[in-house]
Amino acid sequence: MIRPLALALLAAWPANATAQDSAPPSREMLHELCRHPRLAGTPTSRRATDMVARTLREAGWEVTLDEREVLLSLPRRQSLQVFPEAGAEMPALSRLWTYDPDAIPAGDVPPFNAWTASGLVNGPLLDVGYGMREDFERLKKERIAIKGSIALARYGKGYRGVKVAMAEEYGCVGILLFSDPSDDGALKGKTWPNGPWKPGWEAQRGSIGSFGRTPGDPSTPGFPSPEVGRPVMDGKARLSDLALAQALPKIPCMPIGASDAQALLSNLARHRMPDPNGGVRSEAIGPGPAVARLEIDAPREYRPIVNVIARLQGRSGTAVMAGNHRDAWVRGAADAGGGTVALLRAAQILGAKVKEGWVPQHTLFLGFWDAEESGLIGSVEWVEKHGGVLARALHLYINADVAVSGLRFRASGTPGLESYLAETLAEMTLPPGFSGTRPAWPSKQGTLEPFALPGSGSDFAPFLHHLAIPVIDMGYTGNSGGHYHTAYDDIGMVERFLDPNYEGHELAAYTLAAMLEKASDRGRSVLDEVRAAQEMARQAVEAKSWMGDSHGQAIANAFRDLATVIEETRRLRSPNAALPPPFYQSLLREEGLPGDRAWYRHILWSPDQATGYGSETFPVMRICVQANAQGALDFEVGRLVQEIDNLKSAWKLVPRRKP
Repeated sequence: MIRPLALALLAAWPANATAQDSAPPSREMLHELCRHPRLAGTPTSRRATDMVARTLREAGWEVTLDEREVLLSLPRRQSLQVFPEAGAEMPALSRLWTYDPDAIPAGDVPPFNAWTASGLVNGPLLDVGYGMREDFERLKKERIAIKGSIALARYGKGYRGVKVAMAEEYGCVGILLFSDPSDDGALKGKTWPNGPWKPGWEAQRGSIGSFGRTPGDPSTPGFPSPEVGRPVMDGKARLSDLALAQALPKIPCMPIGASDAQALLSNLARHRMPDPNGGVRSEAIGPGPAVARLEIDAPREYRPIVNVIARLQGRSGTAVMAGNHRDAWVRGAADAGGGTVALLRAAQILGAKVKEGWVPQHTLFLGFWDAEESGLIGSVEWVEKHGGVLARALHLYINADVAVSGLRFRASGTPGLESYLAETLAEMTLPPGFSGTRPAWPSKQGTLEPFALPGSGSDFAPFLHHLAIPVIDMGYTGNSGGHYHTAYDDIGMVERFLDPNYEGHELAAYTLAAMLEKASDRGRSVLDEVRAAQEMARQAVEAKSWMGDSHGQAIANAFRDLATVIEETRRLRSPNAALPPPFYQSLLREEGLPGDRAWYRHILWSPDQATGYGSETFPVMRICVQANAQGALDFEVGRLVQEIDNLKSAWKLVPRRKP
């Protein structure tokens, strides 16, 4: 059971406040956090660092500032001119953005895609749909010229970096990204400021780096970036300029507003294209006659970033951790101000308990990561630095990124954590004055629903995919808008449309505090390894559709046998008998995935390379199937079954009680 929180809640709430006559503490905290933009590597980002560290120290946590020098991509000047046809002297559309990252305050970051190549390109405009491989293949099949064009691609259906990689692969010289009004703009409802949806002038910012291969600082792939003022350690060296140029996007990329995109789309050559229903229809695709001149100055330069790490010492040398990124493209009240504030409030709640005499069983850590928006840089570099200790000592990582946009609980995570989460939600103390529905994890016919498997795109990735540590990615949702990575992801958006009374912020804070407390009580047993094995058996059965019946069944049988042995051993083992290494870490592949994905060492699932954000099970076997390498597939299935059997044998050796 979770220890009573009543006294801690009173201690964490202002003495003269009630739920009725005073705004929750999270309101003032979010206002302070979002007073200035928080783009990583800028002076105003450091102000947010100081605010987070001060709040944690006041709550009784030990705070360390982890400062590292990393490669960042920041805009200086971006220019777009579009002419109605080749040879026209006057542009039909002209846009110019400038930005000084060292100004105080730095001001709003213009629409920008981190890691874009700098340079000047000219070419006819071409509508490439959502910019995914199937879109380019459709154009190729219809013999529409792609090479030498500047692509117009919609956000959605995949990570933006995948779209840029596809444009490069198919021969485009540049790419413009925009949000279709039917996805998050005027066709969804009223636009900002009259409603929550994206206005035609605004555009989504975001990184286009390839976190599908090696996330983090691109200059130090697979090893930690150095502390500020120090050389790279352990005989490593940063990638050369030539190697970086090969690893990073090679064409200029810029986001534009939907209004500008619609104007450009209206001046493209029409083609008769196959209709999904079997007919033929006329579509404005291009290339041309509209031509674009795109010029970008976005230097890639080394700058300091700061992770804020907080600790509450426990009785045990092992630990649990929660984290969230504190940087943002502009002010980021939702992404990720909500998660940052919820985690700070959780720190206050737990700190108040410590002052009353509570001592965590397992040490608690909090991580407020920097430069997540540029490609998970802060968390990846910290994990690479401390990976050996974390692999031995960390039982669970909880992620709270875009954690508040309503009151409906959502989570994805590592199979085997469902019971822990369901118990936490059922037992947690709700915030003062909260009259809504208690959050719960769903079940069907008395059986808890399995988690959706996390892919990538947030700071759980290095813990999950590099170290195989169990993770939960959680938050509260329910309200929508087009504010993602925009200048109006701000206090006004939160207080008008997402969480007007800050109930979601407080609920997320109390949920995080309860999750950390219960995980600290339970340690390794936070993961139900029997359920984990059973769920992976179910995933193997589903994989039969692409892996083959015999291979999928062999893996499923091995996991089911393992589940039976673990269950029996836990029931009969001698008190205090040492257990084998944890379930997922026992199956981690030190050499990583084949090809250029050695950083990813979790072999049961990995980020989906087609979309970037989702997940795909048994990635090594998928590589074999895609290559039509039957012998390699047979070998890899046999290898995994043997690794599962080895873990089963280790469980059988655990000393058991005498009858």
